[in-house]
Amino acid sequence: MNGEWLERLQSLCERFSHLGIGADLAALSLIELWGLYCHLSRLVEG
Repeated sequence: MNGEWLERLQSLCERFSHLGIGADLAALSLIELWGLYCHLSRLVEG
């Protein structure tokens, strides 16, 4: 399960590359990554 949402997060960051998030992913903690995943998922859902 962990790998699935992390892979989806990577896809979401590519989709929203105009936000400039991709370069900072390695510096984020797991909690921060989860928060980012939730935020970007909500953007997709509209």
